[in-house]
Order: sequence, then C-alpha cells, then structure tokens
Amino acid sequence: MKCPASTYRIQLSPEFTFEDLKGILDYLEQLGVSTIYSAPFFKARKGSTHGYDITDPFLLNPEIGKLETFKVIGEWLRKNKMSWLQDIVPNHMAYDGSNKWLKNILELGPESPYYGYFDIDWQEEKVMAAFLGDPLDEVLQNKELTISLNESGFSLKYYDNSYPLSVRSYAAIFAEANQKDWQEKFSGQRQNWKELKTSFLKEVQENEDLKDSIAAAIRKINATEAELKKILKLQYFEPVHWKKTEEKINYRRFFTINGLICLKMEKQEVFRTYHGFIKELVDEGLINGLRIDHIDGLFDPPGYLEQLREMVGKDYYIIIEKILEWDEKLPKHWPVQGTSGYGFLAEVNQLFTQSNADELFTENYHNINPVKEEYEDLVYHQKLFILWERMGGEFNNLWQLAFQLELLTSKENTTNHKNALGAFLAAFPVYRIYPEEFPLKKKQKKIIEQAYQTALEHGQHLEAELGLLKELFLGEANKDRENMFHFLQRCQQYTGPLAAKGVEDTTFYIFNRLISHNEVGDSPENFGLSVPGFHQRMEMRLNDFPLSINATATHDTKRGEDARMRINVVSELGNEWFQKVEEWKGICEQRDQDFTPDMNEKYFIFQMLVGAFPYDLEIGQEFVERSEAYLQKALREAKVHSSWAEPNTDYETAVFDFLKCLLREEKFLSSFLPFQKKVMAYGVLKSLGQCLIKVTAPGIPDIYQGTELWDLSYVDPDNRRPVDYELRKKYLSEISGLGSEDTREYLQNLKKRYSSGKIKMYCLFKALKERRQFPGVFEQGEYLALKLKEPLRDKVLAYARKFQDHWYLAVVPVMVTDLFNEQLQPKEQFLDEPVLELPNEFPGNWKNLYTEEILETSEKWTVNQLFGSYPVVLLTNKY
Repeated sequence: MKCPASTYRIQLSPEFTFEDLKGILDYLEQLGVSTIYSAPFFKARKGSTHGYDITDPFLLNPEIGKLETFKVIGEWLRKNKMSWLQDIVPNHMAYDGSNKWLKNILELGPESPYYGYFDIDWQEEKVMAAFLGDPLDEVLQNKELTISLNESGFSLKYYDNSYPLSVRSYAAIFAEANQKDWQEKFSGQRQNWKELKTSFLKEVQENEDLKDSIAAAIRKINATEAELKKILKLQYFEPVHWKKTEEKINYRRFFTINGLICLKMEKQEVFRTYHGFIKELVDEGLINGLRIDHIDGLFDPPGYLEQLREMVGKDYYIIIEKILEWDEKLPKHWPVQGTSGYGFLAEVNQLFTQSNADELFTENYHNINPVKEEYEDLVYHQKLFILWERMGGEFNNLWQLAFQLELLTSKENTTNHKNALGAFLAAFPVYRIYPEEFPLKKKQKKIIEQAYQTALEHGQHLEAELGLLKELFLGEANKDRENMFHFLQRCQQYTGPLAAKGVEDTTFYIFNRLISHNEVGDSPENFGLSVPGFHQRMEMRLNDFPLSINATATHDTKRGEDARMRINVVSELGNEWFQKVEEWKGICEQRDQDFTPDMNEKYFIFQMLVGAFPYDLEIGQEFVERSEAYLQKALREAKVHSSWAEPNTDYETAVFDFLKCLLREEKFLSSFLPFQKKVMAYGVLKSLGQCLIKVTAPGIPDIYQGTELWDLSYVDPDNRRPVDYELRKKYLSEISGLGSEDTREYLQNLKKRYSSGKIKMYCLFKALKERRQFPGVFEQGEYLALKLKEPLRDKVLAYARKFQDHWYLAVVPVMVTDLFNEQLQPKEQFLDEPVLELPNEFPGNWKNLYTEEILETSEKWTVNQLFGSYPVVLLTNKY
C-alpha cells in the first residue's frame, strides 16, 4: 500500500489552480510532506471555492486546470516519491443547470439514461427546483422568470439561475414561431435528440429569419404570464420558492442545501458510472488514495465501501469523512484505513483542556447565561427544531414512506404517531447506525434503545407510539422484514444531517461554556481528557486504525487550530478569566435593550477575540471585517436572534457595533490586552505540543493549507483565504539552512519573536523530516506510555514510539500556566524538578532533535534539561 507519511490539504479552486500548486511543490517536499491531499477537483459550479458542488464527474474543473497539467504534477510527485490523496463526493452533485446528468434529465425526463441516478421521487412527474426568491405567482407578475436561447438550447432563467427546457417545450416554442418544419422534427422520437438540437442551434446562428422568428416567439411568451405558464407545464421540473422545501420536497438534498441534489449511489449502475473517471485516474497512478466525503449520506455505507474496495484493490489507501461521538468506534470490518481525523482533533483538543476546571466553568457559565436546560436537552430540542422547521419536507417523506411500506396503518396516522417518529429521530445519540441485516448487532440495538429512552424522557405521553417505532427499527414488529429494514436504512440517511444541522450548525453557536470544544468531531459537553485517558485512546487508535488521519484543522473546522489552543489556555486561568469577563460585560452597554447583544453572545465574543486576536495586537480594518462576517454567520447559525431564513439585520448591526465599541474602548483594551498577551504566550506552548503530537502519535499527520504558521482563522469561508507561500518559503529556507552550532541562539530568538510563527514551522519541519525518513517507526511502531514524576504527572505527556531497535520519545507540556512563564521559559521553582526516569531497557543515549543536545537514559531528566531551550521535546536513539 502506498501509505502517506504525512498529508498537506490543498483547497484547489479558481483562486488556487494546478499552476499555483506547481509553484509550491518544491516547498512542500522540503517541508517534509509526502502527500498532496486535494479538495474535490472535478468540474463544479462556476467559481466554486470548495469543489463539493460537482456538475460533471467525468472532467477536471477547467477553472483549476487541465488534465495534462495534472499529469505533469503526477510525474513530479512520482520522481520525488510523493503521492496524491483525492477527496471525492459520492453523495451529491450540484442542483444546477450546468449539471451534465441533471440537464439531460430535465430535457428528456423518463427517456434520459440518467433518470434514476438522483434520489428524486418522480410520483408528481416533476422535480422541485427551489431557486425562486418568492412564490412563483409573484415571480411571474414581476417578470423575473424568462425563456431564453443560448448555445446550449432553450432555458428558463431566473437571475443567475438557468435550467434547460424539456424537449417537448421546443415544439411549443416552434409553433409560436410558426416554424412548422422544426415543430414536426421535435415532436418525434428522442433517440436523435442531441444531433437534432445541435442542428437547430447551428441553423439558428446561420439563418437570420429563423433567428428573428424564434426571438419574436420568446418575447411573446415572456410578455404573457399565461403563455409562460403553458411552457412551465411542459417541464420536468417545477420552479418554487426556496422556503417551500422546509415543508415539502421531492428530492434528497445535502443537509438543508437546496442547491445540492443527492445521488442513488446504492444502484450499481450509478456507482459504476460516477466512479468511471476516478478509476481511470487511479489506474494511471495519478490518484494514490481516496477520501470519501459524507459517508453517512449514503443509503448503504458498508456496501458502498465494499464496491469501492473491489474497484481500487485491497492495497489501496481509503479514508472516510466520519464524525464519531466521544465513545463511538468506527466498525473494524469496514475496508478502510480510517477517518479524515475529526476524532483525533477532539482527543488532542480535550487533552489541552484543564479537566478539573469543569465545575468552575459550568457554574460561572450558568451565572452568565442562566440556561433552562442541560446540554443534552438543548441538543435534542435543536434537532427537533431542524426536523420540523428546516427539514419538514424530508420528515413528511419519511412519514409517508412508513405507510407506503405498510408499516403503519390508517389508525396510526395520528399527530402522536408523527410526533413520536420525530422524537425518535432527534433522540439518536450518534449520527447514524449501519444496519446490514436483521437481527441488528448488539451495539446497534443499544443505540436504538438509547434513542427510545431519550425520546420517552421528553414525551412520556408517547410511550405506546414510541414502543411501536422501536419494534419497527429493531425488526421485531409483525410487519414485512424487508420493508422494516428499508425504512430503518432510509431513516438513517436523515439522522446524520439532523445531527449536523441541529448540533454543529445550531447548538455549537448557542452553548458557549468553552467554545474551543464547539468543534466538528468534538463536543462542548466534554471538558478535558487526562493524560492516562489520552494514552488509552492512542493505544486503541494504534490497534484499530493506525493509518487514520491526524487532523487538527480542516476546511470544516469552526476556528483555527491555534485559536482553539489559546481558548484552551483560558481553562487553566479560570478565576482570572471570569474576573475579566465581569469587568468587560458592562462596557459598551447600549440603551436600547431590544438591540443589545445578550450576555451569552457577549461571552461568545470575548472568547472569539481571545482566539483570533492578531499576534501584533494591532486592530486593523481587515480583522474587524472578518470578525463581523464571522459574527453574522454565528448569529444566523444560532437561530436565536437572527437566522439565514429570516435575517434580523438590525440586531446583527447592533452586535457589530458592540464589537467595534469594544475594540476602540480604552477601558476595555487596557484590561483585555495584558490578559491577551499572557494567553497568546501560553497558547504558543499548547500549539507546539499539538503539532508534535499530531506528527508522532499513531495515525497520519495532516497539515491544512497554510497552518504551518499560526492559524487563527474563523469558520469557512475565512479559513479558505489565500496563503502567503512566498513568506513560508522564506522561513523554511532559513530554518532548513540552520547549522547545529547556531541552534541555541536561534531557538532563543524563535521564542522571543514567536508572533512570526517560525517557532511552529520549526516544530513541524523537524518532526516531519523524521517521519518522512523513517515512516515505519510511526506506521508500525509500538506506542509506549511513559509515567512521569509528581508534581508533573498531570501537566506533561510523554510517550515512546518503537519499531525494532529504532526509538523516538516525545515529551509535551499540556498544562502550561503553572510550569512556564510568558517568555516560554520554565518557571524557576520547576527548573530542577525531575520529569521522568526511563526504564533500563530503553536505549542509553538520546538526541534532542530540536536542540541538538544529548541526554543519557541513566540521568534524571529535569524540567530545565527538557524544556529550557525549546518547549517540546522529540528525542531519538538514532543519530
């Protein structure tokens, strides 16, 4: 297997193309990266910045570059013993007029070869096209919907949206244009449709009379509402107001995004067709690994993975995007190397949080924001809100499916039964289960039982109805087993989106106890992980999925990896932090209480600033604008005072004004900035520890683009801003050219000028270099937890990686405020404190790869020996 030693995530887009990537390949190779980990690069909507809105899976995105250029990159990678990991999107494509398959369906309807490719309910013979800003009648009255003719044929236009008209529309338009010959041609068979349309488009360009008559007919149709409605009746799509999908929808979409339509990937024909070009790239050796996006959206994830494994072979690297709850495990029998790293992110994030501050933060947060319900109850109610208010159309479809499958009868068609189904779905404690047959496995039964109990706690009056649903989900009701199994699988396609929207995109913006844990893969209900607990999880990781990705930042994370570490520092400064919050909360109060950020939002803003404040402490216009854009998204995602569906721009403006007031208020700044300087310094220590653990712990380290320097970004699109690679090249050239005799002085300068981020790049560079040179130690080596001396046992993490006679030893301070000062030096009282004693069977001598110092096993290693020159330690016995 061509397994990555490390990956570097690149967001290819029109702003960062193959040509731009070619310009940094030497830099990435020198940094120690083994594998380019690319965002989807297939043809997508014009201007797409992320690539998940694919319109043609058979082509590379021309805005990114040509296949020939990609082949040049592939050849360069082969020569330099590097590889390519590709993100693919089997769950959905763009609902867009440029979608090759969808366009064919909208033109030909049931005669299209792609008619069954998308997850569409064709009972009404029309798929909803929810792109209108108002109800259809209003749009028609305002003349906002028009027929047009372009190089692709006739289409229906609504501002920037354009959808192809059906083949049967052509005859009607030709009749209006008095073009009987063309009308007759287009009234016949569809087998030669493509050639016929091409012939017409060619002639309309060459024949002025034809062109004029068609233009006149289009003007007449567009001028008359009744005529336009006649054309609309001939379509295989129905244009509707976008909000209608909250109540009714006849296609499956990605989460609540109308513009992303889901595929029936469970059909073998769809699988084979969609993956055709991907397989070509795999067979040519241009793609050496696959990352599967949103595995939970598929009808049968294990079945999909089995097909994929058969397609690419048993020795091919595959990872999946999968959000696991804290105590949830990925099924071991799945034919994958692991996940894209959210679980690892959560474990490291929790490790750097002071767990014994849980009670202090909970009590103070309750005083700041007297919550009426516990976190679990908030999650449940937000999922219910999403189900009824944002996914009502999907929910109605599931409800009707139960009757279509004869699982419920007319006597059960009651409000209580429907409420019970909603409660059951909202109560699932995980994204979803993966049933393969009845009877379900013990763990799957346990999850359904948990969901049942949670739903029952919130609705005891629904006990009988919930009991019936539990029997259906378990396959124990007196109903057709195949139908019960189908219903269970279908429901599982919606519990995932329900969790994502109800938890990550709603609750995470409401529950603000410590927002570093309001993160994809993590959970704010957890507060810290002990050193022994982390060791235990790494040992399980090594046993179960040792080649899983170690991510600390992705395109989906809510804030930058270093911003999270700063906020985690606050967990160590709890009493001081809450004193500061008390100082700050009265500043910039506005008179109009209707438009004042509530205390929960203010508390969010204080933490936001701690995480994202510039290292130079300068408040520039760009920072203010970025922060306002982030706050707008946070407010709308929370759905408390504003939302995407119903924006309250007056309230949002008041929040922006509050932020700007803070940032120019001398009283606030004189209190905030000294505290911020302290947090920044300690955040550096945690960030360096996070880097070293990512590279040396079980799993494959991933660097998200640009995060080799400080990452204080907000959620997307902020984390997709352009990366200054010229600056990074300059820094790397300096670091890689460093002589061993210059190390001590250089490290002191790095610590003094940590704001540049060079101290982080140095940490990554040294560790990645070893990882690339000796991958076997980290891919196959043992993980040995090391015991530390008191009083450092809870403050420092230490472990060894061993393969044959090759050893590495990592020592990382995780609780830093007691141990270090703000100059990143160990405090005087700890200098001579022993950290650990190595067992006799360990090698005799070690080299610190960061400081060039030699240590002997026989010594009692002190704080000063380990951390005096550089705050984290990576030792090797081979030097």
